[in-house]
Amino acid sequence: MKRLKMSEGLGLGLVTAAAAVLFAVLYMGSRIPIEEAGKPGKTSSLEEWDIAGSAANGIGLHEDKGIYEQDSDIYDVYISVFPTKNDEGEMIDLSAFALHSARDHSYNPVLNCNVQILSEGQKPDPLLDLDHKNATIRVRGNSSRGASYKSYKVKLEEEAGTFLGQKNLNINKHAGDVSKISTKLQTDLLAHMDDIASYRTYYMRLWIRDASLPEEEQEFVYYGLYTEIEQPNKTYLETRGLSSNAVMYKASDFSFALNDALRNVDDPAYSEEEFETVLSIREGSNHEKLLAMLADVNDTTRDFGEIFETYFDEDNYLTWLAFNLLMGNEDIINHNYIIYSPENALSWYFIPWDFDGALRFGEYRSSFSQPDSLRGIQTLNTGILHRRYFRLEGSIQKLDDKMQELLDTVITQERVDGLVDSYKPVLEKTMPLYPDIDLLDMSPAELIPYIDGMYDGILDNYEAFRRALEYPAPMFVSMPEVRSDGTIRFAWDASYSYQGRPVTYNVRVYEDPRMQDLVFEQTGIEQTEYISGQSLPEGTYYLKVTAVDSQGNEQFSLEHVDGDNLFVFGLLEFEIGR
Repeated sequence: MKRLKMSEGLGLGLVTAAAAVLFAVLYMGSRIPIEEAGKPGKTSSLEEWDIAGSAANGIGLHEDKGIYEQDSDIYDVYISVFPTKNDEGEMIDLSAFALHSARDHSYNPVLNCNVQILSEGQKPDPLLDLDHKNATIRVRGNSSRGASYKSYKVKLEEEAGTFLGQKNLNINKHAGDVSKISTKLQTDLLAHMDDIASYRTYYMRLWIRDASLPEEEQEFVYYGLYTEIEQPNKTYLETRGLSSNAVMYKASDFSFALNDALRNVDDPAYSEEEFETVLSIREGSNHEKLLAMLADVNDTTRDFGEIFETYFDEDNYLTWLAFNLLMGNEDIINHNYIIYSPENALSWYFIPWDFDGALRFGEYRSSFSQPDSLRGIQTLNTGILHRRYFRLEGSIQKLDDKMQELLDTVITQERVDGLVDSYKPVLEKTMPLYPDIDLLDMSPAELIPYIDGMYDGILDNYEAFRRALEYPAPMFVSMPEVRSDGTIRFAWDASYSYQGRPVTYNVRVYEDPRMQDLVFEQTGIEQTEYISGQSLPEGTYYLKVTAVDSQGNEQFSLEHVDGDNLFVFGLLEFEIGR
């Protein structure tokens, strides 16, 4: 196998070579019914763009796949972390990282460090000055910030050189990955796919030395197995032969809905901090192109087929969707992806991101996983772009065809099994050792059989996609409206059947979230509203609206109730008289 050329740096050592949370995150940020998303008078700005006729539009996403030739199976990484002054002038040390909590990005101290990345089995050079700063380190991730063993972002300084061309290293501890191979397997599969980009990923064994301790205690402590994944930035684009003068965002809480936080930099109300709560800015500083696209995607007065063709590449979009569905990564409504638009083009392309939560099968699926009716594309109906695309004639068949194409050509049993086998030596070296043995969701003896079932799990995800299509599409439910005469109006978004079957609706109101005390119900409603002649006394109630097709397949709405160790799909809490 061709070896990657490695430059020199870092002294002698561095070669440069759930679903409660899931549903809450997915749905609360995207509760805009598609019928209400378009605002009358919100006109397209397409005609204002001089790049509308650019040859760069619609050329597709074609990266140089040659960069994925692997240099090594595993690297040994030694990091010495030094006491460092924070922004307040206080001296902090490695112990500060233990203060992180899940999903809290407001606390994010950066520490100085010395990094050595060595070929497997090499030890730090005893003559190297371990107290010489050549990098910085901070904790990365979202929910994993609260884990006992953190994931890290390491930024190499000039004298350190690069690691295989990278100055920003994402060193991940697989907090959400029961298999410990999810990121590696997915990126290695993407490396063989057309119309989409992947990442170079490498296994790393990590040792950390706390330089704040007394000298006699400053030993390298083994932290176990990690996976390093490329940082999506200008260098990432250049390495792949993609447009480096591009705009690129990582979705933080973005479902293609209109949002007041998304403004251009010349807007007096623009706030980069607020903008990045929705979209993290990876490249580019002008957001006009993004805002033009969003205005059109949300304009329900225009033909969506025309809008989609203008701004998106269907092969890239379908490949991205199909791949995520096959991997079981349905958590892509408002995060876990990147959108990228080349210079002098209106086109936007999807690039996957964050792979740890996928490829979970059997008992290791999240305890808050969606019911069968909400798996596959059903969950994706929450996102405005997806919801509108799925209503285009033939779109579902195109997605099904793409999934079958990937299974026939790239995600084959031979390739999946071959990749899994190539990771086993790394797992056999690391998983029986502390701390990894204590972090496993299963015993080391169970891990190998589990990963041997990866291909069968992928096929199960495809079958789950097909089964979910038998159910009507889920819909949003509006807050009930108490009318002047005391009657109550219940309204909801329109559902539809992928099979073309007639759909009716059932309305039920309960006094408790466990749905044990039924107040009233009405079934077989043909419209998307119901006026109840029954008034309700003051109090808290729970509304369940379901869509039912002519064969009795019943679908939840996209609301949920979460609290007191209870998570219920398809339930909306509302108040009367308070």
